[in-house]
Amino acid sequence: MRKYLLYLSLFSPLLAVAQHQIKGVFSPANAFKTTMLYHLSEGKTNYVAYGAVNPNGEMQIELEASAPAGMYRLVYALPQSENNFEFIYSGTESVLFNFKNETGVEFTNSKENQLLQSYHQLMANAQNEFVQLYTQPTLDTLNYKLRAQKIDSLQKAYERLSKGTLAAHFISATKPYIPSHIETVSEYISNLKTKYFEAIDFKDPVLQNSNFIIDKFLDYVFRMQFSEIPSLLDYQSNIDVVYKTLATTEPSYQLTTLNAFRELLETSGDAALAVYLTKTYVLPLARQQNDTELITTLETFMRIALGEKAPNFVLENPSETSNVSLYDLAGADSYLLIFWSSDCSHCLNELPEVHAYISSHPEKKITVVAIGIEKNPAQWSKTILPWSEFTHSIAKGKWTHEITKTYAIQSTPTYFVLDASKVITAKPYSLNDLKAVLDQK
Repeated sequence: MRKYLLYLSLFSPLLAVAQHQIKGVFSPANAFKTTMLYHLSEGKTNYVAYGAVNPNGEMQIELEASAPAGMYRLVYALPQSENNFEFIYSGTESVLFNFKNETGVEFTNSKENQLLQSYHQLMANAQNEFVQLYTQPTLDTLNYKLRAQKIDSLQKAYERLSKGTLAAHFISATKPYIPSHIETVSEYISNLKTKYFEAIDFKDPVLQNSNFIIDKFLDYVFRMQFSEIPSLLDYQSNIDVVYKTLATTEPSYQLTTLNAFRELLETSGDAALAVYLTKTYVLPLARQQNDTELITTLETFMRIALGEKAPNFVLENPSETSNVSLYDLAGADSYLLIFWSSDCSHCLNELPEVHAYISSHPEKKITVVAIGIEKNPAQWSKTILPWSEFTHSIAKGKWTHEITKTYAIQSTPTYFVLDASKVITAKPYSLNDLKAVLDQK
């Protein structure tokens, strides 16, 4: 599920004069155990503190008196990327909140967060009322002007209320497009898209030291599509616009921001767009900046991304005399690569189930290539005996073997599903995920 968050950040460190708390109540209480607090600054996520959630759903974290004002993230479950919310710490008051699984976070103490939250709620309502006019058979010109004026008045009011706060930067940058005269549907849609980034100062340090801009990029790429069935080229075109908006910023900032954007696309399952962004913009920027570590990361991502052809390798099996490679295998409708180890308990539980599934579904024509990442070849040889339906290969040396580096294997078992042409079509995380993918074959 794609998740769009409001991202705020640090402008300049302000020394607090007193100790404050991050304090909240989670509901339902039994669904939460622990929280972790992070401070966001200059594109980095810095761990601050851990806070337990008691049986009543209550948690509290004491901040040091020197804790800087700015943007913080509270993680309340795993995976962290999906189970968190972000907020401003002003340095002058505690942040109190209630959090419910169904409705999210509501701030009960923290003027800047409450101000920002009310702004977004009221502005969303006002914009929805305005857009609804276009659904009517006849455009009501009087209501059109009144509702456009309402949006303008709300924006100006909140800009006044937030003046001098960190929230002000985000309220100003979120200013929506407001027509100056009555527009047709096509005119309004065109202007909504072309003027989408007009309110954002991409050189503003407050915005640059936050994830706000990345959030806006995600919204633009996926929401500023007005064709009935958007194509991949439509989304790629929006990514091109995103890149152009950063043209006036420093190359180092462009690289940091676009790489973070790439990571979000990857984790949200939009692999084709992540590959396009990497090939077209992120990798060239990384090479320009001579960021060797990132270059390696990006090249690894590209090598095993969904939609890419799986890297070839020779199947190493002491019982086989011929050097057969992955690309030499033929006749299957799909291929399943399993990276496992004979000393991995999860593997020893899951591989028999995979073997039973493959054995009972011959009509699916799935060839399984099981690559044992091993220190003990003798143990591997005994373990594979019951799995006659698999094509086996051993990677002696475990994590130092070239194949584990090529496929960026960090844990076992790891699954890759390929089509008949050896193109990667899925990377299931768990056995249940794998079965769901194979059921569709």
